[in-house]
Amino acid sequence: MSALIARQKTLTFLPSCVNNMCMRDHYLKPFRGIIYNKAKVGGIAPCVCPPYDVISDDETYLSRSPYNAVRLELPRPLPGMDRYAHARQTFINWCEEGALVPDRERTIYIYEQEFDIEGKTFFRRGFIGLQKLDKERILTHEQTRKKAKEDREKLIVALGAYTSFPFGLYEDSGLEVENLLETAEKDGLFDFIDDEAIRNRFYRMTKPSEMDALAELMDARKIYIADGHHRLDVSFRLNLSHIPFYLTNMYSKGVVILPYHRIVTLEQKRDLRDLLGLLQNHVQIEKIPFEGSQSISQAIRRITLSREPSFVLYPRQDQGSLYVLTAPTPTEGAGPLERLKVNILHSDLLRNVLAIKEEEISFTQDPGELLESVRTKAADLAFLLPPTTTTEVKEVADCGLDMPPKSTFFYPKILTGLVYHKYA
Repeated sequence: MSALIARQKTLTFLPSCVNNMCMRDHYLKPFRGIIYNKAKVGGIAPCVCPPYDVISDDETYLSRSPYNAVRLELPRPLPGMDRYAHARQTFINWCEEGALVPDRERTIYIYEQEFDIEGKTFFRRGFIGLQKLDKERILTHEQTRKKAKEDREKLIVALGAYTSFPFGLYEDSGLEVENLLETAEKDGLFDFIDDEAIRNRFYRMTKPSEMDALAELMDARKIYIADGHHRLDVSFRLNLSHIPFYLTNMYSKGVVILPYHRIVTLEQKRDLRDLLGLLQNHVQIEKIPFEGSQSISQAIRRITLSREPSFVLYPRQDQGSLYVLTAPTPTEGAGPLERLKVNILHSDLLRNVLAIKEEEISFTQDPGELLESVRTKAADLAFLLPPTTTTEVKEVADCGLDMPPKSTFFYPKILTGLVYHKYA
């Protein structure tokens, strides 16, 4: 009898979840974000900016508001203070002034964007919550650059906070998560149209049971990183347990990927004929007349629809022509990287065939910027690419492989300044 009583006492002190085998915590957690105080800053629209890596002119955002997020996302140095220390002091000042305040409670934020591309309207809904860092569950697809990682690490450490977050995709073909987000009880925080004519709506979830249901739905799903590889890499290096992510359904019609085109500025000038001579052993080359921006639009449409890996070269030495480059179709058994068009151009043709260095390559998603760089003779070569697909992103990530840098431009970007996360 005494043995039975002892056993019962032992069971009494076991966790109540023993019959459920002690279910682990969810990967997704709500958090108490730091948000703008509208009573102090006025509207939110003047305070937001894009992520650091797509800002070409910070003055545009600096002039909009003394509280614009660009002062934290892409800070400037001051005399006697480097840019990271300046960002930290700015963050402290804004919190002390009441321009930034902790949200009223822990929550998961829902973010909707409505936008047009070439006359067609798209809608994308996602959410922002803390995700547990787990390399087996969070899959990357893109190579990172040392300089960018060092920059983001210095900024994140200086602030003890995240200003912008990794952008991830999850599989939800049955729309379970999508439907929950649509019907969830929520408070509207912001609703505005930004300078790219994108409608942005930002909410906080209010019902704990629905947040828990969302977390449970996400437990079985992997995350495929779309954007923010540098911030994610830094987070693992800092050994943080959870960081904020923006996540959206991979199968949403609102997931749009634009190509990142390549601009080449050679350290030592080379003759176009020599470059074409090297390429002709690897691709078919068709020369067509360049007749303005309409020619570029037509060329992009052509290479996007092509079944073969096709690209367009616009050279400084022959600004009256475009060169359509068509590579052989990959063999049936080719792996995901061998089939990937951006890899064929970046790694095979630019790096291996033409021996162009990584530091000679820059990137833009804007064909107009690409044209201007060649016309002003600032650049020597410009290469137009077709877009990468979400299927290709998933295949590369599932295989544990990396695409070249800047292989995808997910549009639109997640605005910086809607919510911040202070981890320290």
